[in-house]
Amino acid sequence: MNVGVTGASGHLGSTICRKLLEKGYQVIAFIHHNDEGIANLPIKIIKGNILDKKSLTEFISQCDAIIHTAGAIELSYKFNQTLQDINVTGTKNVLTISKDLGISKVVFTSSIHVYQQKPYDIQLDETRPFVSNNSVFYDQTKRDAHQLAIKAAKNGLNVSIVCPSAVIGPYDFKPSKLGKAIIDIYKGKFPALFKGGFDFVDVRDIADGTIAALEKGKAGASYILSGKYYTIKEFSDIIYEIKGVRKRLVALPLTFAYIGLPFVKLVALLTRTTPIYDKLYVDVLKEGNKFTSFEKANKKLGYKPRPLKETLSDTIHWFKEEKKL
Repeated sequence: MNVGVTGASGHLGSTICRKLLEKGYQVIAFIHHNDEGIANLPIKIIKGNILDKKSLTEFISQCDAIIHTAGAIELSYKFNQTLQDINVTGTKNVLTISKDLGISKVVFTSSIHVYQQKPYDIQLDETRPFVSNNSVFYDQTKRDAHQLAIKAAKNGLNVSIVCPSAVIGPYDFKPSKLGKAIIDIYKGKFPALFKGGFDFVDVRDIADGTIAALEKGKAGASYILSGKYYTIKEFSDIIYEIKGVRKRLVALPLTFAYIGLPFVKLVALLTRTTPIYDKLYVDVLKEGNKFTSFEKANKKLGYKPRPLKETLSDTIHWFKEEKKL
């Protein structure tokens, strides 16, 4: 089977390509420009744009199945045309062309953040309501694309949906914001941390869950691919444990983070750098659900995430091998 992967050079996309090869699939990668994450893999690479129907059709016509991971991420409450175009219109193009060309199976990569996180102390699963139009705009675009996939399934396309939580792990070539955080914590660049946390999951486990959805997922079904919630302090403590040092960082109340915002912006302005955090980052830390459930994916797909310490250990080792740490 020829499996096409959009966004194939990204952290998740490149990992999915590697996992597909391990399972004996032929892989066709669709990328926009950068091929760093997949340059040395034995796969066919097609350059194009999910907003360009001609190049997208050329790509999809060579595939038996599609895994759609391509997307843009920028956290803001304001409308963003790029996010709207890539995440919503781009997904619509993939779904429509896949249907027109008779593709046997599509897996769409959504996000845990399409679901309302509140109430935080009650289990979050696939029955949670979607976010409102008052949420982060990225979340809204992923929600809209998610709903397009559900609609496409009702109209006859065999498409399943996976919803990862906070992604970390090896093959993080860029690296991602969380990857940079791992590097900076390991290097001791943070004098302190803030309270709050995320549900972290290994990119390799998401890749396995995505391929399982390709093989066993039901049309129109959504599957949460999460890991386990850890506070940022617990996260950093594990990194220092792996490093072999006794240092532990203090976790400050989020109130201090909000108070420090003007200072952080001023430092960034004076040094011409990106602020180390912003209001939205603090909001996300505060609003993460601590009880995200992957039970459905476990029962239906055999999905089972690995322990965080294993993920962080492998990630740090990979960063060192790649001379990024």
